[in-house]
Amino acid sequence: MFIEESDYEVQVRQEIMSILDPSAANSAIEMAERMAIDQIKSYLSGRYDVEAIFSATGEERNHFLLMIAIDIALYHLWSKRAPRKIPELRAQRYQDAIDWLKAVGEGTMTTDLPQLQGDDFFGSFKISSKYQPNDNKF
Repeated sequence: MFIEESDYEVQVRQEIMSILDPSAANSAIEMAERMAIDQIKSYLSGRYDVEAIFSATGEERNHFLLMIAIDIALYHLWSKRAPRKIPELRAQRYQDAIDWLKAVGEGTMTTDLPQLQGDDFFGSFKISSKYQPNDNKF
């Protein structure tokens, strides 16, 4: 898996994790991780090589994307456990993650993720100018 159990220690205490998923097998956590990764893939797959991104392990992983995946997974865990009592911090970090994914997926924000090569790329590009277009029709 892209997310390791020890990765959660940076963002959430173990007591909270045991409340969010009381099972010994951590089945809810694993499901939330899969959902988060699939959600990230849906935003990035048109522009970036998601198979290469999520097959990375250990220090080869993109740590910012790892943080994004954990934020989304924790939000999904809270949504299941207490949908009306999601901590404001979790809701804000989830929204920040989605905003970043949208911007990166649209190409309005740059990142160092591996891009798709050749014909696999099916993103779009936007040409813009600081000048207003002229309407020379009389």
